[in-house]
Amino acid sequence: MRDHIVAIARQNGSGGRDVGRMLAGRLGVPCYDTAVVERAAEIAGVTVDDVWRGEERPRDSGLFFGGIAPTNPIYSAQCQAIRELASGGPCVFVGRNADSVLSGTPGLVTVFIHAPLESRISRSMERNGISYADARRRVTEKDSARGEYCRRYTSRLWGASENYDLSVSTGIIGPEGAVELIMDYIRRVDGE
Repeated sequence: MRDHIVAIARQNGSGGRDVGRMLAGRLGVPCYDTAVVERAAEIAGVTVDDVWRGEERPRDSGLFFGGIAPTNPIYSAQCQAIRELASGGPCVFVGRNADSVLSGTPGLVTVFIHAPLESRISRSMERNGISYADARRRVTEKDSARGEYCRRYTSRLWGASENYDLSVSTGIIGPEGAVELIMDYIRRVDGE
């Protein structure tokens, strides 16, 4: 296989983070998720909590200085962190608009991981030890925040299939099946 950078966007509760980690393992490359947040905090000179707050609720963050990336130091730092990490070679990114930040990068494969709402609620209940109502609220609130975050900084519609090379539902095939589909896609892109 040729060298690829895979950028995964995902619905909350779809298993997208697990897909990213498993895919990175299969490809023998690093998986960047929280490492992007940690590096962005270093670049911006703020705490990791500040970056999380700015990412999940950009309007509520005291560090938010406007709606476009050049005027938001947290988002600018995340973009810089993503580009730095990507410059190290093949890897997998989970979230953080990496698909948009790295647009045009040779070998970039963009993937959106989704699942039916009930499947995501069940997964959230199990992972977080919370009630059905709390899991439903968590899933819908996080997805709403992710959609706003994507729209705010990329002017793209989060989850819209035309924005990704591949869109995969984990509802029936699970994260493992999604990894197999992504690996098959990469092999086909490489002409194998």
